[in-house]
Amino acid sequence: MEPVTVHRTAVSILYGHFVLRDAWCDAGDDGESYRDSQDQVAGASTYQVTVRAPSDPLRVGLELRIWSGEPDLDRGSWDGRRQLQVHCPTGELLVEQITAGAAAEITLPQGAGVYGVRVHRHGRDDAQMFLIDLWWQTPLPPDDDDEDFYGDLWS
Repeated sequence: MEPVTVHRTAVSILYGHFVLRDAWCDAGDDGESYRDSQDQVAGASTYQVTVRAPSDPLRVGLELRIWSGEPDLDRGSWDGRRQLQVHCPTGELLVEQITAGAAAEITLPQGAGVYGVRVHRHGRDDAQMFLIDLWWQTPLPPDDDDEDFYGDLWS
């Protein structure tokens, strides 16, 4: 099986991490994905994945592959790997550099849904590389709408 789409970019590591998140819906993370990533390659909350770097190089390489189904494990030489899940109500993802904006904006070919995410990391210092595999798993749950997160504040 081949990936549907492959994105390659350089990502600035600021404060030891970068984020993969839904382009609009980031309700309620409150540091949950960051805490879940402690001593891990990555951590997740409902709408966000935090990817940790073991050091703060200026930039790292990122390859993000989108698959039609769950891919086999990548057999490359990885120092760490973690499989997670992220909800994407918009069908658009951002690779967000903390305080530096988006390194990439990605339209998911399968659209909105719950996605499997497998994050791989290799290297240290200025020679770090990340591989993220994404695949559509299921439709969003019926109540997966963060518009109610803020209650009547926005209406």
